[in-house]
Amino acid sequence: MAGSIEKRGENAYRLVVFNGYKLDGTPARHSKTFHGNIKEARLELAKFVTEVQSGMVIEGKSMTFAEFTDIWKRDYASKELAPTTYNRYLSMLNSRILPYLSKFKIDKIKPTDIMRFYDMLEKDTQIKRIRNNKGAKTLKPLSRKTILEHHRLIRAMLHKAVYWQLIVNNPCERVQPPKTRKPRRKFYDDTQCKILIENLEHEEIKYKVAIIITIFTGVRLGELMGLEWTDIDFKNGIVSINKASQYLADKGVFTKSPKTESSIREVAIPTFVLSLLEEYKVWYAEQKSLFTELWNDSNRLLVQDDGKPMHPHTISKWFVKFIERIGLPVINFHGLRHTNATLLISQNVDIAVVAARLGHAQITTTFNFYVHPVQSHNKIAGNVLENLLVPT
Repeated sequence: MAGSIEKRGENAYRLVVFNGYKLDGTPARHSKTFHGNIKEARLELAKFVTEVQSGMVIEGKSMTFAEFTDIWKRDYASKELAPTTYNRYLSMLNSRILPYLSKFKIDKIKPTDIMRFYDMLEKDTQIKRIRNNKGAKTLKPLSRKTILEHHRLIRAMLHKAVYWQLIVNNPCERVQPPKTRKPRRKFYDDTQCKILIENLEHEEIKYKVAIIITIFTGVRLGELMGLEWTDIDFKNGIVSINKASQYLADKGVFTKSPKTESSIREVAIPTFVLSLLEEYKVWYAEQKSLFTELWNDSNRLLVQDDGKPMHPHTISKWFVKFIERIGLPVINFHGLRHTNATLLISQNVDIAVVAARLGHAQITTTFNFYVHPVQSHNKIAGNVLENLLVPT
């Protein structure tokens, strides 16, 4: 590998190293300025040659974080990320990350720069943005959980910059992320679940179907809303989960692939659920007949009165109002997924089976997030030692 020294002034030298060729066939040239005497410059050149050989020197002009973000969005995020995830990341970038990091050269970002940013996010001052040239607006402080989400996004982006050989190191790897407590996931125990199912008897059948399917299968909301009649195998009692329905303001309701490859799965359902679906199928046919040519034949299981796919948020909004009305503790719709997993595990169903039904690639995910003590079993456990140790 060639290396040379060019004198640039008193005690100033330019170190030049050539390594390989560019796409246009010209030699790839790396240079840096060194201040010192000629002997020190020679030693520095030898070190510089070693750095270039080992890939520790990146060719080309350094770009700003804003310039890198445009490349990241174009070449990776817009193609690989789920639409809802991509939109959420854009919101985080535009509201707080870019106003702070946009002008930083990506190879000059230091761990202390990122640490200062996280510190600012916890406060109610300093992080500002311009809206339509109407002046700066101070943003509200963020929770540690949300700051951790910002950390994960910046770290992932800069990891991609390392992978693309735009920078040598990821400064986020030297930053201690904000510590957060593991969230307590809310769910219903078996007694509460029975109350829920009993009260569904008096509700509109499509809402009853949505809640019962979720309790008995543990599907995610998007997966539930993506179900079609062809996904129900009445003969074998199987629900096939192979897509999800989501909503974005700029796209409306759309269908996408499930969250991960392991999310594509088949989940067995009992006779109770199959009977309810048979009843629902009759109602569905009556609705279709009622609307005649005005019916939208989407084949979706959960539809509006005219057959159009139901908005993904309709069920979750209805559910919150429903449980408030019947007096159960408030949980969000996703809590029914936690409920499904927790009740199955409490009945000694193999955790690998539970993980497969939930669409988890790793059993540890199921164990870490969905294993909770069910209250009735908790009481039984509390009596075990009394029966064992206390004389009657």
